[in-house]
Amino acid sequence: MNTIHEPPPRPTPDSRVDTDPNAHRVTDGRLRRWTGRHPVTAFLVIGFAIAYPVMSLPIMASHGVIPDGWMPRTAGVDAERIASVLGVILGLLPAAMWVTWATDGAEGVRSLGRRMRRWQIGARWWVMVLAGLPGLTLTLALLLGDTFTPVEIGPFLAGQSVGLLVNLFLINMWEEMAWAGVVQTRLEHSHGLAKAALLTAVPFALFHMPLHFIGNFSIESLAGALVTLLIVCAIDRLMIGVFLRGTGGSILAVAVLHTLFNRSNNDEGMVAALVDGDGRKLAGLISILVLTAVAAMVTRRGNSPDKPLPSSANSAAHSSARHIDDKDPA
Repeated sequence: MNTIHEPPPRPTPDSRVDTDPNAHRVTDGRLRRWTGRHPVTAFLVIGFAIAYPVMSLPIMASHGVIPDGWMPRTAGVDAERIASVLGVILGLLPAAMWVTWATDGAEGVRSLGRRMRRWQIGARWWVMVLAGLPGLTLTLALLLGDTFTPVEIGPFLAGQSVGLLVNLFLINMWEEMAWAGVVQTRLEHSHGLAKAALLTAVPFALFHMPLHFIGNFSIESLAGALVTLLIVCAIDRLMIGVFLRGTGGSILAVAVLHTLFNRSNNDEGMVAALVDGDGRKLAGLISILVLTAVAAMVTRRGNSPDKPLPSSANSAAHSSARHIDDKDPA
């Protein structure tokens, strides 16, 4: 007895699309066009969609919600640092690279890389970057009543240098590539320096908010942390914006500045090791305002480039990027 085989069903238009090897190209093209039209929105959607879940892993492990055997057992490496590294490397970095490539192409990616290596910003800018916040914070803390604590110079310098370099190359360089190099730069071209800083401060603060779920917390403590973060981040991003403008868009410079801000204010930082008292916390905020004002005055004298980076993915934008990359501030 012969078996009669039914012919296979004729593919529908939908099924042909699903099996079309070029279908993913259409999707990629649409995603890239959407990113090109809304680069900052695309960065935030992609970055937070990845960053929050991966940051939650060490936070949940610290509370015993999930096993913590996978976390490193190294001195100085805690849940906060692990969460920060995961959020930056797996969330912000891919989002920044995608947005830059989708909007500005390969030349945009190369321009971003040049800005990350840009060290020729002038001696006075490096003095402000390297000595501004530590020097001002220490001086103001002593004036506000903190007492100086003598330390052994060798171990102090070695420990602080290692901490600075680890934070710079593991977190802050990539973090500022994303926030300063992609988000704040693009917002500045459409909104101006001050408004761009305030707009960047909101997602910048929200990115750090999960870190406040480490340890004991309450609704009240989280609300207070959010308000504090928004205020501090607004001041911080304004400082970053001024230095970004003054150094010709140097991501390296603002990443070092960001790292020294942390090392000047954190409990394990250099100022905390040199003084005893609570005045250093207020001194840190005042120092940012003073340093920002000084940097703004230097910039307004006309010795610094106008804009750090183009904001669109057209040929004129690429020409602008190359022009700025070739300029050196005094």
